[in-house]
Amino acid sequence: MRIRAVLGSLSVAAVALGLAAVPSGTAAAEPERPPFQLPVPCGDKILMSYGVRDAGPDQHAPALDIFRDPWDETAGNPVVAAADGVVTESYEDPDGGGNIIQIDHGGGWFTTSIHLQDRTVEAGDKIKQGELIGHIGKTGETSNDVYHLHFEQGYDENGDGFADWGAPDTERVVQVFDGVEYDPADTDDLTPLTSKNNCDGSDPDPEPEPEPEKTELKYTGKESIANGTGAELSATLTTAEGDEPVADQEVSFTLGSGEAEQTCSDTTNDDGVASCTVEEVDQPLTDEATVPLTVEYAGEAGAYLKAKTSEELLLQYFTGRAYGLAANVDVLGVPLPIAAIPDTDEVRTAGERAGEQVCVQTADAIVLSAGVLCADVAATTDPTAVTATATTEDVRVGLPGLPVLEISGVRSTSTSSCESAEGAVDLKLVVAGRPVDVGEVPNAEVDLGIAGTRLVVNEQVETDDGLTVNAAHLTAPGGVDVVIASSTSAAHNCG
Repeated sequence: MRIRAVLGSLSVAAVALGLAAVPSGTAAAEPERPPFQLPVPCGDKILMSYGVRDAGPDQHAPALDIFRDPWDETAGNPVVAAADGVVTESYEDPDGGGNIIQIDHGGGWFTTSIHLQDRTVEAGDKIKQGELIGHIGKTGETSNDVYHLHFEQGYDENGDGFADWGAPDTERVVQVFDGVEYDPADTDDLTPLTSKNNCDGSDPDPEPEPEPEKTELKYTGKESIANGTGAELSATLTTAEGDEPVADQEVSFTLGSGEAEQTCSDTTNDDGVASCTVEEVDQPLTDEATVPLTVEYAGEAGAYLKAKTSEELLLQYFTGRAYGLAANVDVLGVPLPIAAIPDTDEVRTAGERAGEQVCVQTADAIVLSAGVLCADVAATTDPTAVTATATTEDVRVGLPGLPVLEISGVRSTSTSSCESAEGAVDLKLVVAGRPVDVGEVPNAEVDLGIAGTRLVVNEQVETDDGLTVNAAHLTAPGGVDVVIASSTSAAHNCG
């Protein structure tokens, strides 16, 4: 074993210096130097130091102390050949440099690696640039018990087949990696570098891909839709932070869920707006009368992150009810209620509904009788509307103290859509044997000549979102209340 020189000491304070910019320059004037690369694998990030400076600039420099970046990954980091060559020395020097390897790279050029944790090559081995020769350690007393690689490039000026190292006035030289000279006169700080050793021409430290921008979707379409018609859906895609429109991106819309899903998509324009139409809405009517809508953007790799928003759209729906007769009358002081007959009960629908007419042949309560009473509720989607209809062939009301009323050919209709609500009544009225012309004016009152008694023909009462039409409505003292041919319709969630 040959100990070529005494290592300069390493100061822990020195390795704690700040990072400096990479110095540049040209190679020294020795014969052509091999294409040295950093003695660590491709892509490894290192911090490079010239060691203790307060003992004088020549005590350690131009030798290098190399640490892994981050610092706590230094121990055991692989050390590789800086260029092709032949191992000339591979030995252990416990009292000095620990595990030491020197490589002859030809033309008088050598590199020496010191304080290695181990040695994976022996003297005489031929090695290629980037081939493993050991790992960073802290062997040898001159390591000061700090993990690092003491590394030197040297030129054999005296031709003895070795490059003396480790002290001033030896054959070590200012070092060059990847064609760039690193002169200790240019910096007193730690220098960050990335190894290009054996990278096969690829960039070991490429510019990071730009972070994709976060995006945001806002639904801007109609909040109310109707079955059997087209639904125009739209949304705006913007950057989440700058609120800038994002153009030329596909946005998809999903109306409904499960088997009821209906979809469409569009590409955003310069304002970030995407619009499309579900040609014919076909969605179930829920208790809440809403339809889920999901708007999604899948993102663009390297440019924009995906975005999603959800809405609950209102589904237009209709309600209707019709009945032929309902009454509260008094017979010899005994109240006699007559429940609505026949009664469709409330019908609720968001689509087509064919008429389901219900009828009864007669209704008789001694002082009140009616024949062939029918009720029906139907709905259409073109136009979108609901119609309630009630009919009675004839009605006779003979209450004590009141003139006899005879009403025939009775028909009331109430039709509601999101645009309007309309009612109509047809009937013939005879009071005490005399015909009465009631005309077509809504809420026409017929004077029966008795105080407190009121007969309204073609009674029309606005309700929430609709209209109730009663062909005739009689009220009198004693709690008398008779409704003949009542129809109610309403349109909801019209938006």
